[in-house]
Amino acid sequence: MSLQKTLKPQDVAALSSGVESLLRRLIRVLVGHMSLTKLEELVRLVFVEESERQLRREFPNKAPPMSQLALLTGLDSRPLGKIRSHPAYGQERGPEASFMRNFTSTTRLLDKWSTDPGYLDESTGRPLPITIQGQAPSIESLMKSAGFIRGVTARSVAERLELGGAATWDRKTGVLTLVTEKFLPSTNADLAGAVEVGFNAIGHLVDTVLTNLERLDEGQPRDYQRAYWSNRIAPHQVEAFQARITQMMTEFEDQGLALLGEYEMDIESPSQVTAGFGLYYFEDAPDGESSNR
Repeated sequence: MSLQKTLKPQDVAALSSGVESLLRRLIRVLVGHMSLTKLEELVRLVFVEESERQLRREFPNKAPPMSQLALLTGLDSRPLGKIRSHPAYGQERGPEASFMRNFTSTTRLLDKWSTDPGYLDESTGRPLPITIQGQAPSIESLMKSAGFIRGVTARSVAERLELGGAATWDRKTGVLTLVTEKFLPSTNADLAGAVEVGFNAIGHLVDTVLTNLERLDEGQPRDYQRAYWSNRIAPHQVEAFQARITQMMTEFEDQGLALLGEYEMDIESPSQVTAGFGLYYFEDAPDGESSNR
């Protein structure tokens, strides 16, 4: 869907404010797990991919004109060519370990520490305790192989690993031990599935918001979209409120699933539409951060 024909300058400003608010919440989660460089790379890839997808809908019988792609992205031919020739362009990136492990220099370091034979105990296969300075196995040697940015010391990396809960640091011996239950590779797909479902739900909500913006300008009926909250709930009442509202949403969930079943066809068809509803509970701490009670 495109809002280019309907949004006025003041609407674009409001949309930009909303995007900033969404990005701030997302970036709070990404800090320490994804570098700014990697995020910029991902945004560039996705932005150009989506722009090209829109042009393919507008020009269905021929290749999307590069001049139109330049207009939509604000990039000239050289950076566009570089992005479109990227090995990850147009590919599924998230589930691949090679993509995930390069999110930050620290992630690469942890990946090497937990998988490289030179940093594993031969008898147990577990990561070895390592020192900060000196030859391998050490933080200093890991930094060299992980391609750390200049100006970062081995001691500052050790402090970051300790602060982030990735490793314990024995100050007397100067030895760091990897917190293996958190950072050893895992084949468990539960987390990946939960993340995918959660962010798909966010995407559906964004689609509804943008659709309603367009329909508001055109005077058309809007899709159902509601959110309610109060800024004046006492901390000692939060648990009780969460329990009661969860019970109410669970009851509606059962009704909604039954209704979906009534309308769902038994046979799949390319012409079928994906439609549904979403329910979620949220709360913010007094400082505006997401609560972690």
